[in-house]
Amino acid sequence: MARKQVEVGRKAPMIRRIASAVVAFLILFYIGYQIWSANYQSIRFETANWATVSDSFQTTGYAIRQETLITQGNIQGVVGYRLEDGEKVSQGGAVADIFSSEDAAAAVQQSEQLEAEIQRLESLDDRGNTYAQDIQQIDERLDQAMEELMEAVQSRDAGAISQAREEAAYQISQRQIATGENVDYTSRLESLKAQKQELDQQASAVSGQIAAPTSGYFSSITDGWEQVFDYDSALELTPEDLQKEYEPQETPENVVGKITGEFNWYFACVVDAGTALKLQESQEVELSLPFATTEKISATIAAINQPDLEGDAAVILECRTMNSMLANIRQETVQVDIRSYSGVLVSQQAIHFETVEETVTDANGKERTVTHENVMGVYVRSGGQLHFVQVFSDISVNGYAVCYTNLQEPGKEYLLEQLVTDETIQLNDEVAVEGKDLYDGKVV
Repeated sequence: MARKQVEVGRKAPMIRRIASAVVAFLILFYIGYQIWSANYQSIRFETANWATVSDSFQTTGYAIRQETLITQGNIQGVVGYRLEDGEKVSQGGAVADIFSSEDAAAAVQQSEQLEAEIQRLESLDDRGNTYAQDIQQIDERLDQAMEELMEAVQSRDAGAISQAREEAAYQISQRQIATGENVDYTSRLESLKAQKQELDQQASAVSGQIAAPTSGYFSSITDGWEQVFDYDSALELTPEDLQKEYEPQETPENVVGKITGEFNWYFACVVDAGTALKLQESQEVELSLPFATTEKISATIAAINQPDLEGDAAVILECRTMNSMLANIRQETVQVDIRSYSGVLVSQQAIHFETVEETVTDANGKERTVTHENVMGVYVRSGGQLHFVQVFSDISVNGYAVCYTNLQEPGKEYLLEQLVTDETIQLNDEVAVEGKDLYDGKVV
């Protein structure tokens, strides 16, 4: 028993020595790491690129138009529309015919298409004018027609597709004649005229006509929302009004379309309090409706109704564009571009607020040092060193500040007076985005 106690006693100093060595190693490792971290910590740089970005938000809302339903008494037959959706019509103007059969209605549509083709071919028959045309101008018009055709296909606008296709075919025919190709349209014209005459006989069975009850833009589609929101009261809508659950009304059977009576229409949506602070009445914005059209739509903020300054706001946008797609939208998700900014993009991670000392000369020629605190700027790499440069920015988008580079630009001269570093950021500067212990003059 005594021998065991002696052995344990001999081992204790050795264990203590091993533990002390481990602790000493860890302390030395920690000190070494801190020295290395302070002097050799890597710095990540990003190149300052020029871009134009938009301050925008997404929301879902309702299109509100001044709409009048087109009703017809007892319709006996088939309705054949004379107008495309979005086409303008005067009060009393014909919007559709009533035919005795579907064959008669189809015959009218085909006859109109043939008439348009006959007119194009007859215009090509005046070859003197065609020969005199510049082929380059014809090619430019053909390229434009093809671009319009592709845009119409992307927007799924059937009327625009047909029109662009016909224009492209016409320009191709003009080019053939202008380049001296022997193109004879005589037989084609005779065939088309014979077909049209036969179709006109089939289409003669018109039993009635439907007239527009008011002037405006025609649409053959009704969705039951025409009477849900009152156009004349749209500017008074509140967030509560727009957040209610609505159901479209049932459309009567004798309704054959509608007329949008005002060229201007409204898009009403709800935004949060933070977004509402960015908006002002009469402010111009742009709308993107990805499910309706590829083009941006200009709009004006007509009303901002916010009962509680810390709560949601109903924003009423007045739009001035109308076409076949816009004539039929109702509940849509849109992106609203509030304003656009152009400048050099700098990651917000790169921005620092430093104290800068500036040497200035007074009116008597004496130099003195002025200290400026909380100067916003970034560190850029130049000549193997870091240099702190002041930046000026009014907006940040998606984590990047949009910075001005030309402080002598009209309207920006006041910023030049606020510049306390040698220069501000410039295009293609290498900006330090990540790194520790950054300071002016640091060797990198």
